[in-house]
Amino acid sequence: MKPLLIAHKGDTNNFPENTIEAFRSAFEKGADGIELDVQFHEGNLIVVHDYLFDTTKPYPPLSKIFEIFSSKGRIEIEIKSMDLDFLPVFKKLLSEYNDADFEITTSVYPLVSYLRTEFPAISLGIIFGEKEFEEWMPFEFIHLKIIKMMQLFRANVAHIPWRIVNQNIVNNCHEQKIKVHSHIYKQNLNTQLEIYKEMEEISIDQSTFDDISLLKEVKK
Repeated sequence: MKPLLIAHKGDTNNFPENTIEAFRSAFEKGADGIELDVQFHEGNLIVVHDYLFDTTKPYPPLSKIFEIFSSKGRIEIEIKSMDLDFLPVFKKLLSEYNDADFEITTSVYPLVSYLRTEFPAISLGIIFGEKEFEEWMPFEFIHLKIIKMMQLFRANVAHIPWRIVNQNIVNNCHEQKIKVHSHIYKQNLNTQLEIYKEMEEISIDQSTFDDISLLKEVKK
């Protein structure tokens, strides 16, 4: 199975991250989807990565991203908000795009139950940070922890650091109807291709990536 390739913050090789130009370029170059970061500021959903961002700068509204790209492929929406003020606005916006391929993701665990309640039919991804998996933990426990946390969260996609992923965890997740997502960092292109091929061999469902050059090689 070929993993979906999702451009992390768009084509950041050639354009500023989380911009319309970066997202457009990623889709034009063959990405299966884009990943973007959403904050709620002064009543508006905006696309910006950092929690502490420069409020004097313009950022694209999420509504504009949906308007342009909702029919192009997967849109992976990472929610960075740490309160619930965004939910009514977010819910109204998503209701206007019932046919779009969305995945809502977050690493803010307290948000998860609210997201699942408000969006029962939308794919929900949990981002597991490196610190979730301590050195003392054997792989058997790591696998169990991922499965049990995903079940508690009632989530669909486990975003797992690549160093944790192996065939057993993929198989275990798939048995529980959980998709597996990992990330390919920007590094030597041959190394990226090797990682992608490993992901393909063990049937990872999807991967974000940072280097748009990877697409050209994979899509040959």
